[in-house]
Amino acid sequence: MMKKKVLFVDDEPNIIQGLKRMLYNMRESWDMFFAGGGEEALKILSENDIDVIVTDMRMPGMDGAQLLDIISKRCPQVVRIVLSGYSDQEMVMKTVKSAHQFLAKPCDAAALKHGIERACLLKNLLNNESLIKVVTGIKTLPSLPEYYGMIVAELQSPSPSLPRVGDIIGRDVAMTAKVLQFVNSAFFGLPNRISSPRQAVTLLGINTLQALILYVQVFSTIDESGGRTSRAAMDDLWKHSVTVGSLAGEIALSESAGKKVEDDAYAAGMLHDIGKLLLMAVPGYNEDMRRCIREKQCSSQEAEYELLGTSHAEAGAYLLGLWGINDSIVEAVAFHHNPSGMSGEKFTALTAVHSADSLLMEKGCDDEYRKIDMKYISRLRLAHRLDTWLECCLRISLRGN
Repeated sequence: MMKKKVLFVDDEPNIIQGLKRMLYNMRESWDMFFAGGGEEALKILSENDIDVIVTDMRMPGMDGAQLLDIISKRCPQVVRIVLSGYSDQEMVMKTVKSAHQFLAKPCDAAALKHGIERACLLKNLLNNESLIKVVTGIKTLPSLPEYYGMIVAELQSPSPSLPRVGDIIGRDVAMTAKVLQFVNSAFFGLPNRISSPRQAVTLLGINTLQALILYVQVFSTIDESGGRTSRAAMDDLWKHSVTVGSLAGEIALSESAGKKVEDDAYAAGMLHDIGKLLLMAVPGYNEDMRRCIREKQCSSQEAEYELLGTSHAEAGAYLLGLWGINDSIVEAVAFHHNPSGMSGEKFTALTAVHSADSLLMEKGCDDEYRKIDMKYISRLRLAHRLDTWLECCLRISLRGN
């Protein structure tokens, strides 16, 4: 296996020396490069196929935010990690678009190694280099204009309500993903990973949310120039995502799986098709998909593998993993069509999301469990629970969620 190439950037010589000592035992797995500033880092990047860059923020000349913005444009396939002090939180806000992960100084060796190795392993989900560049280069994802407008109006109201903001964010795929990315960064120093949009918003607070949405403009709205068809497709995607999230949460509740699994199930259900937003960024994707489905009489997922060698499930999981979203959500997104690909014999967020998505897709079929991975469900000894989950599905469908 080829060594991964990792570039560290910091203008403090003592920090660079400390990194060299701390990571000395990784020299068999990584080729490490060290730069004292932005210009030197760009020179190294121009001469080497760097996989991951880890940079400080406050540096003379070119700061970390400027460096990452340049790299995101020149080398979008590079995984971009910020390593900076807690006092730099305001400056880190400037990199929300261009950084994938945020680690805080002082950072122990285990946390740093885990962040870098996890980012490298995630690339194994995708075997298409062009698609890796597209996904890694993503800065923002489209949000529905009405949700974006509701957030801004609430935050600018005389008495903004964080619970209301959290509920609105929880109905939007892009905003859910980005808020969870930011609140789970090391700069908040939280002991546990957060997967509830409402809890995330409460922890971020009004001022930080205003900065995220109004100052950083981290959420983009969809391009209405795409016409009625693209808007209709986007509406369908959001409606399906919200419904799968709601049903996955209810299935987890019916199994008394605990609050953590319920929150993970809801978030993973909301985000399970986020990869479809990413694939839309691939030139000609929509037209090629329609042609492939028509000519080969295949499913949309089969068409994705035919055209790209991967699917929206892996693409979405790759991005969420880069953003530091917790493993249970990433796994649920990656394997929601094929849960048998995961080991384990207990109910998880993956179980809830796969079941919710499958039950919703097969409504009206003669065989109500045709799309369920029965091998997986049987392995978990949960086949007898399917009728209960179907009842949850029917209740949610009647509510029109």
